[in-house]
Amino acid sequence: MEQLVVQSIARQAKGAQLLAMLLEEEHRLLRAGTPQAVAGVELMVQELVRQLAAERALVRRLLEPMGVQRVSELMAQMEDGPRAKCAQWLQALEEGEQKSARQSMINMDLAEALLQQTRGLLARIQRDVLPRESHVYTARGMWQRRAPEAALVHGRL
Repeated sequence: MEQLVVQSIARQAKGAQLLAMLLEEEHRLLRAGTPQAVAGVELMVQELVRQLAAERALVRRLLEPMGVQRVSELMAQMEDGPRAKCAQWLQALEEGEQKSARQSMINMDLAEALLQQTRGLLARIQRDVLPRESHVYTARGMWQRRAPEAALVHGRL
């Protein structure tokens, strides 16, 4: 049972390292301005996160029959060799998760900046395309001739 827990932690550590690499690739694609490629990488990221969550649930299910709630409690019961190996994988898992979290925040900031830039450009285009005066056409779709604002009255007496 201990071996299964250590193997799951090793898979999680490798998955966290892969997640960090995918997030770096996503950042590169965001900077390159290729939204279709970013969407493909994002789907892979989501699937990997789902698999990592499933691995964590597996570890919890494996720990319950052993009467421990945390991996650290299990490590206290292990022999020196497996304990050292488990500690190495836990360290790698922690480093991968921290690197992924930092890269995820950087990607989120970049995506929000791109969104704001796109909104600004769209608002400017809409301002340029829309007619300056409202009520340019009548209800029948005819061009409405409007009298100028300040006009002198001309006529015969």
